[in-house]
Amino acid sequence: MTLNIAHRGGAALWPENTLAAFADAIASGCDGAELDVQLSRDGVVVVHHDFRLMAGMARKDGAWLTEPGPRIKDLSLAELRAFDVGQPQPGGAYAHRHPLLHPVQSSVPTLEEVIGLAQGAPRAFDLLVELKCDASADSADPVVLADAAYDVVAGADFRSGVIFVGFDWRALARIRQRGAPCWFTTDRLHGDARPVIDAIAEADGQGWFPHYSDASPQSVAYARSKGLKVGAWTVNSMVEMERLKGLDAICTDRPDLLASLI
Repeated sequence: MTLNIAHRGGAALWPENTLAAFADAIASGCDGAELDVQLSRDGVVVVHHDFRLMAGMARKDGAWLTEPGPRIKDLSLAELRAFDVGQPQPGGAYAHRHPLLHPVQSSVPTLEEVIGLAQGAPRAFDLLVELKCDASADSADPVVLADAAYDVVAGADFRSGVIFVGFDWRALARIRQRGAPCWFTTDRLHGDARPVIDAIAEADGQGWFPHYSDASPQSVAYARSKGLKVGAWTVNSMVEMERLKGLDAICTDRPDLLASLI
């Protein structure tokens, strides 16, 4: 069975990484959602993709940011809550890229809130929690972020599954030390995937989470021979969905289209 995973909650349909998006993914019968987590200044695990509040999407007192705003790590949860991140600026680049979007009023949610929403789902609803970190100054320390996110998940009575994913394998290595499952994310490889798959298996990963273009039949078969599950990101073309629907999971901005196939 291929899991239908709503990328950022279904980013083509609802404002990304908002409770409204995750609620719609649950109501629409998705198998789960992918979400991005970072740390606020006061150490709260919050759900937001970019390291800074997004221009054309975040607004305060009715005025949209016209350029990338403060870093997430520099704002307390209360300061983050002062921004509405659910309504793209009309005519802006974000609105242009997401013409089907349903605007809502929404603040930046916490991981704890998303887990609480998923706990109330009528059926199992898995979460792919991306640890959003890298080596830049905008990022939280990967180990600190990993520990904080793990502690939130471990402290919740969550009957569905949580899989940690991410491009920064330092954070995933810490998660593996603490015993939680990880699918190791890779960017486009443009070459032989086998050495990367070998590295994931050697790091005790449970899955490979590649860019969809790298999920060839040969690479998928090799990953499975190493005992890995395979999920692909971010698949928005129905042609690619059809090609990949035998994977363990497909992560998509259009879970409605994927549902029509699987």
